[in-house]
Amino acid sequence: MTLMRLECSGPFMDGVRSMPMFRRYFGDAFPSNSNLAIDLCKRGGVSSTSQLVHLGCGPGTVSSILSSKFGCTISGIDPSPNLIGIGITEWKREALEFECASLDKSPLIDAWGTHLLTESRLSVVRNPSQILKEAHRLLSDDGILMNSELVVTNPSLLDENVNRFLDVIFGQDSDCSMDGWVSLIEKNGFDIIEAREERQIMLSNRKKLGRAMMGFRLLQRTGRLSLSELGLGAFEDDFNEVVNSALMAMDEGLITYGSFISKRSTP
Repeated sequence: MTLMRLECSGPFMDGVRSMPMFRRYFGDAFPSNSNLAIDLCKRGGVSSTSQLVHLGCGPGTVSSILSSKFGCTISGIDPSPNLIGIGITEWKREALEFECASLDKSPLIDAWGTHLLTESRLSVVRNPSQILKEAHRLLSDDGILMNSELVVTNPSLLDENVNRFLDVIFGQDSDCSMDGWVSLIEKNGFDIIEAREERQIMLSNRKKLGRAMMGFRLLQRTGRLSLSELGLGAFEDDFNEVVNSALMAMDEGLITYGSFISKRSTP
């Protein structure tokens, strides 16, 4: 599967993540959810004394939930000015800060964090190793990386339309299998503690996507939604077919989700 990854979150990802309708249908953690973020932090040992970097925090909703749940200090980083603006306006408080910055060039000092959480952000950049190197820089010795990513179990079995869609969204040649993510993480300075398939996450997304399509179709018919504005103009004529094929792939487990916990290794 030949993919053209974005240097950072591009027009599609930032565009839809900023849309109130998208947030209403899918939540602010899509394609993950806040429950998985909480579970990752529990499994990763986050506590009230932790300093958590949230790379790709979006509008800050999940960061706020984690702050309340664990009582830790959190620094949320996202490249989208619109999303960071929402975070600052709605959620910023003592021990919870937000900054707009590239995910591979955070303004935080070396070894600031005891823990780092990033969800689905490695999937949508041209060089995910750059983000992992930044995560390594931001974490203290033996710091814990917690991430979750889209998993494609066998791209050769996917419908051609779905592969085309993933080409636009996720980028260059890459192994998005569970083993592929483990290999990438380990090559960039981390020792895997746990890798777990989270199929229920994608099955939940499948239900959300099915419901959302009714609203999307209405907006398309009334001219209030343009796929071209989101960088998806190539799918204007067959978007329904693409979505239906993707839903089937989710049902069959060809498109699923995975979570990973790893420890920062030292040379």
